[in-house]
Amino acid sequence: MLEVKNIYKGYNREKVLKDVSLSVMPGEIHGLIGENSAGKTTLIKCITGVYKADKGSVTYDGDEIYDNPSVKEKVGYVADYNDYIKYYTVSRMVYMYENFYPKFSKEKFNEWNRIFKLPVDKRILSLSKGQKMRLAFMLETAKQPDYLILDEPTSGLDPVAKARFYELLINEVEQQEIGVLISSHNLDGLERICDSVTMLEHGIVARQMSMEEMKSELTKLNVVFEGGAGKAVYEIPEILRISNVGSIYSMVVKEYSEDFVKKLYKQGASLVEPVDISLEELFVVLEESKDSKVKESEQSDGNDPEEVRKDSVK
Repeated sequence: MLEVKNIYKGYNREKVLKDVSLSVMPGEIHGLIGENSAGKTTLIKCITGVYKADKGSVTYDGDEIYDNPSVKEKVGYVADYNDYIKYYTVSRMVYMYENFYPKFSKEKFNEWNRIFKLPVDKRILSLSKGQKMRLAFMLETAKQPDYLILDEPTSGLDPVAKARFYELLINEVEQQEIGVLISSHNLDGLERICDSVTMLEHGIVARQMSMEEMKSELTKLNVVFEGGAGKAVYEIPEILRISNVGSIYSMVVKEYSEDFVKKLYKQGASLVEPVDISLEELFVVLEESKDSKVKESEQSDGNDPEEVRKDSVK
């Protein structure tokens, strides 16, 4: 099991990670999401042993990773930017990996390259960003690691390559029982493959749960108001977001219940239908709700939000 326990990490006097914990089991795909500057890449670099945490621990099957080459051999790491030795050809990098990693499978690399079609005689400096990402994924997975850590692995990939990437990743997890931690802004992709999710917010774990639990936190509804929704509908506190096309209103609500549905019918609804909410929409609504609470707090303190913002910049 990959286990992160209560780690802290800062630069100079600024704390980036504050008491972060998570775990990834073999055969599990765990998603890591959050806004830019939430601390995702710093966390991943602590998990892969690039950085040493100021406090806390990162272990793989009970062994610390930092400054531990024997553990690092068991971990594949695809960074958000992969350059390698730029004057090497792809085939030369494969040769180097063969010599560095005892379990490296050239056969697996070649098998996947029949799908990704990288020119093996081409120098790495001439590869596009998407090609470098494909190379990194193939090299790190051909190491046959026990755990695979991926930081924005679909960056630079076209839609067809993204679909193949997710397909290959799922097959690898199912066949080899590896544990995967993946950070991505492509929430639609994560929704399709992840078993569980950790949401970081300013270096703190804001939410951590299975994908099903995460998606059940809020409910999306299609509601029909044949005569249009009145002002009272917009003031119902459970409704976090509402929009409409004609008489059909799309709502995202918290604390969905029979009593809430009765409120809608009382306000003139003729149909209330729950529908699937995407991870991306869930994330956006939660962020909007958080920002709304901050503004309400500032206003209740007698401060103008714009003035507070300006002061914080000075």
